[in-house]
Amino acid sequence: MSIDFFSILTSQENALLEQSKNLLQVKRSSKIFLEGNIPIGVYFLVNGKIKLFTTDAQGREQIVHLAKPGDLMGYRALLGSDTYSCTGTALENSEIWFIPKTIFFNLLNVNASFSHAIIKLLTAELRHAEHHLAGLTRKPVKARLAEVLLLLANTYGFEKDKKTIAVALSRADLGGLVGTATETVIRLLNSFKKEGLLATEGKKLRLLDVPALTKCSQNA
Repeated sequence: MSIDFFSILTSQENALLEQSKNLLQVKRSSKIFLEGNIPIGVYFLVNGKIKLFTTDAQGREQIVHLAKPGDLMGYRALLGSDTYSCTGTALENSEIWFIPKTIFFNLLNVNASFSHAIIKLLTAELRHAEHHLAGLTRKPVKARLAEVLLLLANTYGFEKDKKTIAVALSRADLGGLVGTATETVIRLLNSFKKEGLLATEGKKLRLLDVPALTKCSQNA
């Protein structure tokens, strides 16, 4: 869920934000914040794509969110006076606003509409997390992969051919989203290709039969 700062804040608050925010030019694969670190502000994605992931004791990644332009990152740790629960890494060259902690809390205190928007954002993310966890426990891996492919298309859209998902993810990243091993993702993608549901070109994924993928994603 995205948040439009400019439409919510007053002209005076926008001026304060403009003076206080820092524009970060982040290169592909660069880390923006680290799991376990103490937050000193929040991050607003202007352009680009960011993956948020946790890492288990064996070093395996579990992707918990894919951010798109307009998404706010790192605010939950700040609100809870906690450390970051995940790491943010750029999937491509990206532009991000860094908004200092004091400015973020000041906006929450003086603008009720902004506070309400943050509460709605938090609620939506918690609902998404609950849905994701339920899917991991109930659905077979093939259904989860189909659901992830549709989620990627819904989040980032398609390229000009209206079939190729407009984000390039490694097979390991797909495994991190689905909650399975890279080898399993490769095997299932090959299965989708044989069924005529999908075509691949490197990291690019072309959805050839969205209705069939949707039906597959609903199998419990």
